[in-house]
Amino acid sequence: MIQKIHHDNLHALVRIGIITLILLLSACKSDVVIPEPPAAKSSIEKLLILPFKDLSSLYGKNVNVRCPLCGNVFSTGDVEIFAVDLLTNRLISIIESRKDFEIIPPGQAQGAMSVLLSGNEKALSERDILVKIGRALYADAVLVGHVYRFKDRVGMRYSVDSPASVAFDIHLIDVSKGSMLWVGHFDETQRSLDENLFQIGTFLKRKASWITAEEMAVSGLEDVLQTFPKR
Repeated sequence: MIQKIHHDNLHALVRIGIITLILLLSACKSDVVIPEPPAAKSSIEKLLILPFKDLSSLYGKNVNVRCPLCGNVFSTGDVEIFAVDLLTNRLISIIESRKDFEIIPPGQAQGAMSVLLSGNEKALSERDILVKIGRALYADAVLVGHVYRFKDRVGMRYSVDSPASVAFDIHLIDVSKGSMLWVGHFDETQRSLDENLFQIGTFLKRKASWITAEEMAVSGLEDVLQTFPKR
């Protein structure tokens, strides 16, 4: 009898230990932000920030699209009409708040973009076009992003028929060399805790609720930019 009780207690302790380990690991694990190593200090002074580009409208929904700048693959989907402006404005706000760079806003690039896209430069790669625009505006680097999905939840905060789903990337390109200085990615379709126990940290951060695409995008953008270069 004593041996049986001891055996049962041992199994109970093992189960508790496994659950505790899962909780500890999941508190620091996330598969929605693809981490980049912290970038070295930057010598960039003038930074041109361009609007996000909606690649779902360009290539269609529900297809796999390879990023023309870094080669990563994303699944496209619905993109809300306000998504490009939201991501662009939020990106500018976050970078400006750090006071590391002199920001050249997207509006100043419209003329240069129109000239380049109306001439022989149509055959250039996206990276080459971005470098030319940056040089035309005397920028040291260009910051540009793509949005692949920005689909809002269908339902309420505590019950949904379809969850929010967001995917975007951001690239920092050196104008003098044409090289990639930094890349950040975000790709998530919210899942319930039952579907992914390793996301319990994110689940608790969101107060155990189904968030909107806007909330997901803003939070993801802030997470991605944690490794953005500083001066």
